[in-house]
Amino acid sequence: MRICMVSPVAPPVQAANSLLPELLVHELRERGVDASFVSHPTAGAVSAGGTLNTYVPRRGSGLLHRSRAGAVLAGARIAMGLRAALRVADLAHLHSNGLIVEVASLLARWRTTPGIITLYGTDIWHHDPVVHRRFAEVVTGAAHRIFYSRALLTHARSLGLAVDPSTVIHAPVAEVFRAVSDEERLQIRRELGVGPGPLLLTVKRLHEVAGYPDLLSMMPTIIAGSPQTTLWIVGEGELRAELERQVAELQLTRSIQFLGQIDNARLWRYCVAADLFVLPSRLESWGSVSIEALACGTPVVASNTAGSTEVQSFFPHDMTLYDGRNPNALCAAVRSAMARGAPRTGSETARTIETRFRPSICAAAYYEIYEQTLREAFDRRSNRY
Repeated sequence: MRICMVSPVAPPVQAANSLLPELLVHELRERGVDASFVSHPTAGAVSAGGTLNTYVPRRGSGLLHRSRAGAVLAGARIAMGLRAALRVADLAHLHSNGLIVEVASLLARWRTTPGIITLYGTDIWHHDPVVHRRFAEVVTGAAHRIFYSRALLTHARSLGLAVDPSTVIHAPVAEVFRAVSDEERLQIRRELGVGPGPLLLTVKRLHEVAGYPDLLSMMPTIIAGSPQTTLWIVGEGELRAELERQVAELQLTRSIQFLGQIDNARLWRYCVAADLFVLPSRLESWGSVSIEALACGTPVVASNTAGSTEVQSFFPHDMTLYDGRNPNALCAAVRSAMARGAPRTGSETARTIETRFRPSICAAAYYEIYEQTLREAFDRRSNRY
């Protein structure tokens, strides 16, 4: 079995459609599967375990590149880069959207190579049937569709996208995210320089849907109730300068730190060190970061987005939801959790993560879909002759 992963982003970008292909390639190779990963060049890209096989050119950003002629030219360049990888593949596994995914879909169909697609969130939540017509054709042309959550699948149906056959496979939680002993946790807190008060942690790209202005606006009230509270924000994005100005205006630069992007190899230590993980998103397809925090023993407070509501159904005792439309509800939920002492997550949460959300479980579910898709493709070819 030879599987070719195609995604518009690759590590070190900390995005779902970057991390999942890399994880799957690693797990599939452990099973003896010939798996490859094709993406665009990414600054500082060093794929762990050498999972990233091929770079293909990225579409430019100038006026020519944004024109129809530029799209055709970029598509041709991408096709040249993809051709060799897809020539030897038994199955193409497409991730999310973008020109590279559209071109890979066309090439796979031209070669009669079956393709499946994993849909993550923004590709569905922001889907416009007119503007994104080619992407709709990619979804329709896939032999199978995998959705990150049931909420995402439900929304795709409401848009009239072809979704059958489809499967929901939730995002895996890397093995590095794990709870530690009290002694080791205290040592990690000392090494990271955590102060004596409660540490709040949040992880998200710094963009509009992250909901960070609401969280920052409530921090004066949260700190008034517990003066030594600190907030660490992990992530980068276009709103960083604006959010830093908001923190400065609130005169909370000593209490709130922006840590930038942190990879999983280090992020787990921050999750372990935190007393409470806060996810104030205005839109969430699933909420992997919440489960990563829970895996490290840290309870979660999150807005009641469709994705976080689905996550909370698996962890009702260690995850608290609040009305995401109301910043005061966020404040109340955080203060309530802090007043309870935010106890570490229990054995039931750990058992759920180990039995439902680890990489080997996710890879096994995908492997089953690969086998089924290849069997069906073989049967179709056999019936032609």
